[in-house]
Amino acid sequence: MIRLLLLVIVLVSAPTAAFFLWAWAVKIKQERKLAGTLPEWQDLPFTWLAIAGLVCVIVGFLVMFFTQNQGYGGLFAP
Repeated sequence: MIRLLLLVIVLVSAPTAAFFLWAWAVKIKQERKLAGTLPEWQDLPFTWLAIAGLVCVIVGFLVMFFTQNQGYGGLFAP
């Protein structure tokens, strides 16, 4: 019972914590941009977001290939 309660609390509070971390990071980025110390690579956030998304998709497909049973058996599927 306590395990379930803790799981629900973590799952509910995780997005809230992620939002506050994101807001804190945005504030730091704005301060650096005003001060002129923002690194050049941070001017293109969507490029890095797309690259990170592509890497996550590739990793996800690899995990599914090696762990799922596709009818003929995955490499590590029971």
